[in-house]
Amino acid sequence: MSQADVLRALDARAAGQWGLVTTAQAKLDGVQGVQLLRLERSGALESVGHGVYRLAASPPPEHLRIKVAWLRLDPGTPARDRRTDGPGSGVVSHTSACAVHGLGGRPHDPVELTVSSRRTTRDETVVLHRARTDAEDITVVDGLPVTTVPRTVVDLLEDRADAARTGTFVAEAAARGLVRVDDLAPRVAAFAGAYGLPAEASGAELLEFLCEQAGRPLPVRKAGRPAAKASGPGAASTPERKRPTIWEVAERAGVSHQTVSRFLKNDSGMKPATRARIERAVAELGYRPNLMARSMRTQRSHRITIVLPELSGFVPIPLLRGASAAAHEAGYMTDVVGLEGGESRRARSVLSLLETRQADGVLSLVPLGDLAGGQGAGQRPVVVLGEYDDNLQSRGRLADGRPAEEILRHLADQGHRRFLHVAGSQDWASARNRRAVYVEAIERLGLESYGVVDGDWSVRSGYEAARDLPADSGVTAVLAANDYVALGVLRGFQDRGVRVPEEMSVFGWDDEEFTRYFSPSISTVHINKEEVGRQSMLSLLALLRGEPEPESVVTDLFHLVPRGSSGPVSPR
Repeated sequence: MSQADVLRALDARAAGQWGLVTTAQAKLDGVQGVQLLRLERSGALESVGHGVYRLAASPPPEHLRIKVAWLRLDPGTPARDRRTDGPGSGVVSHTSACAVHGLGGRPHDPVELTVSSRRTTRDETVVLHRARTDAEDITVVDGLPVTTVPRTVVDLLEDRADAARTGTFVAEAAARGLVRVDDLAPRVAAFAGAYGLPAEASGAELLEFLCEQAGRPLPVRKAGRPAAKASGPGAASTPERKRPTIWEVAERAGVSHQTVSRFLKNDSGMKPATRARIERAVAELGYRPNLMARSMRTQRSHRITIVLPELSGFVPIPLLRGASAAAHEAGYMTDVVGLEGGESRRARSVLSLLETRQADGVLSLVPLGDLAGGQGAGQRPVVVLGEYDDNLQSRGRLADGRPAEEILRHLADQGHRRFLHVAGSQDWASARNRRAVYVEAIERLGLESYGVVDGDWSVRSGYEAARDLPADSGVTAVLAANDYVALGVLRGFQDRGVRVPEEMSVFGWDDEEFTRYFSPSISTVHINKEEVGRQSMLSLLALLRGEPEPESVVTDLFHLVPRGSSGPVSPR
């Protein structure tokens, strides 16, 4: 099949699915992976996700990441033939549904999909929820099956999404006429207790609370509060008196709503004159605190929030798994949230979570300024992990490059003397440390380095390094910056006919799940992130209980995992 024939076949496949085509669909037309790779190199195709390409002649579609993730649920079936039930089915849901509906979903959120049967994904930027979706809960937006706005709000509440963010979605949807709040209230009443309201709180009161948290208070009638019954002539036409809000009290008293909140919590440090103004405003308006304000003084949430930065395509799943397991063993549920802004803004958001009792404690994977570690910080139930920067790039223990020397020693013991290192992005401390240790250890151990290839953590950078390595380089082993780079190196050598490990050994880093199942299985470095997460959560639990902080030492943080991609030097 000529290149022109291949492009025509791909164009026909992509016509009904936003200019996108999957590798599985291409194979149905007899197009092989190497042909796709050539078209990508020529610029006719763009790889937009594992096994998904965009025709360069097609305009980039809106919500590309969501569409790519949805196509990958059933990559061999064209979009027009996909069903919303049965094997391979799935619908866009949760924050991704908000984004597709235009309700403020942020482009760097994980892609969230709801599937009808148990499934897993290795893509850490995709979250799969398992739940039943009835036909009336699904709508189609730009060719994508998406949960309706009411169902999306229910899903967010069931998933214990951030109150302020959910309130923003509700307020925006109501303002645009995408949802009737009176109709929504009965569907969400069951979640009132999860957000700190008493069990008897209505769905209307929950929606009102959520929108107030977002700074977008709903008019009472829109919140579905039933009008008081009255008797006598004309009673049916008597308008309901609007219940005053904390915002109106603040305006009448000439203070901020945060100051009114402090007053309601009996803040002893408030000036007498300010207290008197607020008391007068409360009396004049007939304001009474809502149920949430009362419950904040008497209840705990039994939830712990784990904080990530908002703009991150990387989520350290093993670390979260270890932290969540420790919390669950202690009787806590965990919520993972992404908070936008820099350290100080995130710190303010964390304080809001604690003050509104949406969380009893916070474990942050990213810095929070002076909130943890500064004067008086020990009084707050906040622990900052300290292993990542603002962008979730490794630093500290997780960025230690010393295992690179262990790899070199291990391979040298197997007879290797000349090496190549394919580095990661030098914007990352972990990549810089691995590179520095590699260079220093080569000299210290009396070995030879053909050189260091500047990579970017991608499969492509590894593939190109292997493809471009001269046949007479003398290299017999490659140290890759991570497992994805190692995968590219392996594929590059395989396409050249270089046998691994007989003629070339390859070592990766991170012990990703796929390394066990590739052929050959990939030698790598395991990082015990689960234990790091577990010990960090134990420190937070000790803080919540008023106990001394436990000693946090992971003795086996790194260890080598030799597999099928590395072995002794073969006689030439």
